[in-house]
Amino acid sequence: MQIAEAGSLSAAAHILHIAQPALSRQMRAFEAELGVPLFLRTGRGVILTPAGHELASEGARLIEQARALQQRIRGYGSSVTGEATIGLSPTLGRVLTLPLANYVRAEFPHVKLRIAEAFSGTLLEWLQNGRVDAAILYHSPASAALRCERIAEEPLWLIGNAHDQRFPTGAGVTISALSGMPLVLSTPHHGLRAMVDAHARAAGAHLDVIYEFDSLEPAIALVKEGMALTILPIASVRREIEAGILVGWPIVSPELIRPLVVCTAAQRGGAIGMREVAGILRHAIEAAASNYSWRLCQQRHLQTEIMPSI
Repeated sequence: MQIAEAGSLSAAAHILHIAQPALSRQMRAFEAELGVPLFLRTGRGVILTPAGHELASEGARLIEQARALQQRIRGYGSSVTGEATIGLSPTLGRVLTLPLANYVRAEFPHVKLRIAEAFSGTLLEWLQNGRVDAAILYHSPASAALRCERIAEEPLWLIGNAHDQRFPTGAGVTISALSGMPLVLSTPHHGLRAMVDAHARAAGAHLDVIYEFDSLEPAIALVKEGMALTILPIASVRREIEAGILVGWPIVSPELIRPLVVCTAAQRGGAIGMREVAGILRHAIEAAASNYSWRLCQQRHLQTEIMPSI
């Protein structure tokens, strides 16, 4: 694999810290064992034969599977080791990144934590193709390849500049009351926007969305400047509200509720067990619930309903 990637025996030998003659002997012995040439030697290095191409493409997958199997078996030992790649949405990334890092460092000191941030629709794709081991989604995909557990629910709030006096402090706001007000929301293909639009249609409200975003920070910046209002979970802007920069009003009649669903890939390429990586996310949600008005679900079972993704 290294010879194929480097394009020459000498370059591969240098990377592998192996003498070139020894590497050449290994390569010839391997070709003799398979009964076919894997490389064509040229004046500028080596190129793969058709057999070499097939072996290289399949070999990368086999090597990764072998590495993942080794890591999973090690997980049966007394000390959990390996890597865990966890996917979070931008709103949850603001809230859970530090608690997750602290928890993993304290409880799983030999685990390397990676956090990937994207909207829920992208996180679902990453779960399905193995790029992340687990993620918190806002819906439960009907997929045999994923194990999903609904842990909590978070209410959505109307968020505005702290000097905005359209509504009394702490008062509940209906979707109908937002008709004609300037809003900044996510683009239509995200689930948060789909949820808001659906409630607005049901209430007969016309939402004046003057800005759309595909990332969180620009939207918050616009609200800080008083250019628009937005709809977000209160957790994602708690720091700004506590600092007196933003203000929030709960959306009521009906409430806008978003579930927090821990999803783990059934066939993982990661290192630590599915139970451990799901437990890390479950612990993070439960620990943060009281701070962000998240409602923990009493009955946690596999969810099969299809809801829009964000």
